[in-house]
Amino acid sequence: MKVLAPIRSLDELEMLHTAGAQELYCGLAPREWVDENPGPLWLHRRSPKGSSVESWADMRELADAARLRGLPLFATLNAPSYGPTQAPQVLRFAQRLSEECGVDALIIADVNLLAQAASLRLNARLHVSSVAATLNTEAIRFLAGLGASRVILPRSVTLAEIEHITGQTKDLVEIEVFALNDGCAFEEGFCSTTHHHSVGAFCTSLSGMKADFAWSGKYFSSRRERWLRANLEDYRAWVWYLTGNGCSATAKGLPYGPCALCALHDLARFGVASLKVVGRESSPFRKLASVRMVRHIADQVHARTARPVIIGNARALRQEPEHCDAGYMCYYQTAP
Repeated sequence: MKVLAPIRSLDELEMLHTAGAQELYCGLAPREWVDENPGPLWLHRRSPKGSSVESWADMRELADAARLRGLPLFATLNAPSYGPTQAPQVLRFAQRLSEECGVDALIIADVNLLAQAASLRLNARLHVSSVAATLNTEAIRFLAGLGASRVILPRSVTLAEIEHITGQTKDLVEIEVFALNDGCAFEEGFCSTTHHHSVGAFCTSLSGMKADFAWSGKYFSSRRERWLRANLEDYRAWVWYLTGNGCSATAKGLPYGPCALCALHDLARFGVASLKVVGRESSPFRKLASVRMVRHIADQVHARTARPVIIGNARALRQEPEHCDAGYMCYYQTAP
């Protein structure tokens, strides 16, 4: 069970390697794409401003340096879909990333792009992004038939579902799951909105809405209105946790936010191959702290530390148990 870390420049490589990253992933935003596809037509599900490797030369240099350290590098081409003029360009990018830059895998969401990339017989492996919303074993069998070697499960799956999926598909593909940072209020693969640096995310903005409750021009009873307002406050609290507890951190600088640390013992038992740390756009310090947290608990799992001890140690990292007790911060709920 490897720790997969986000990276956006060569300057972060040594830091992440030392912190315990065992795999890396990044996005590319070359000038030709940005010039030809202005606005929100992003190549890899993230704004090109501050979350991407910016040139082919930089990508080759990063891939070479990662290879020298024994770190596989994966590149994201994971927009939900590409238009008829974009798809051929993205396919050429896939070839260049694989054959010229030497990345180890391409992370793809668009099934059409996956099939076309597989037909090219690239050196890079093909991983299916969580944006593809792969929710069951039959979908995984289909994707494996198209050439996928790894599937990244969405955040919405449960531990019981992960156990079933890995048990049924371990001979077909590797399974990757989310370990730390960034939640999603919706099922990401079915969401048509985006996260833009100037306006934020629709789901998080929605939590700040002002609300009046009415039906056919008449207000609800006071009891129903109190119930609805309490429900809205619960939603706002949940979104607050999804956005990293208001982008806060512990006194030691460890980031809060969606987390699977308590579940790592179970995930290892299921046969999960990789633990994804989210945050290509994050600061270097946040990436460093996040990777250290996941590797710290993963090492305890590999050392066969007892499950209750691992859960206790994971909660202790958070320093404020009320956040864990709320349940909103958990990717996957675990029993004591």
